Amino acid sequence: MPAPHPTPPADTTPEIDWTSDGIETELGWSLTAMYQGHSRAGSVAVAKVPGGPRGYQVLVAITTEEPTSQLALANRLGIDKTAMTYIIDALETDALVERRPDPRDRRIRQVYPTEAGRARLGTARVALRAVESTLMGGLSTDEQTQLRRLLAKAALGAGATAATLPAAPHDSNVPVPAPERSRRRPTPPTETETPS
Repeated sequence: MPAPHPTPPADTTPEIDWTSDGIETELGWSLTAMYQGHSRAGSVAVAKVPGGPRGYQVLVAITTEEPTSQLALANRLGIDKTAMTYIIDALETDALVERRPDPRDRRIRQVYPTEAGRARLGTARVALRAVESTLMGGLSTDEQTQLRRLLAKAALGAGATAATLPAAPHDSNVPVPAPERSRRRPTPPTETETPS
């Protein structure tokens, strides 16, 4: 992966004339520009994860949330269930995840990270954070943290609002906001270990 571009000092970013009502003052334009930049550069950063950005999101979810079924994971991340099958298959082929029977219903398979999956996630996360720092290079470190937190908070509100709107055909794969699922918890036991 090429080295990220050096982060320019925040004071070299062109000034926006907020009174002009120009395109740069539009939230939709800003979100699209950031999304497209993140999508292109982020895909390169996580290229070694099978499934690319979606495979990366699967690894994040299964390492930070309680074990869940493949279908619930697809709904949580807003990924089509058929696409999710291919992503999990690819991650499993690389020994980054494993499927295990749900102890409450053995017909359901839960997805767990392997140690190799955790290691791959760690490497990809470092590369992705470097890309994100470059993309937000016009912001100070504190501003980058603030933007990340504000966008996450806004995304939760947008997700809650979307849940109350009538569904459109193209909206079937919308991520489900559930911050209560993403809490720090101890590493779950492996299949050979027994919980105490």
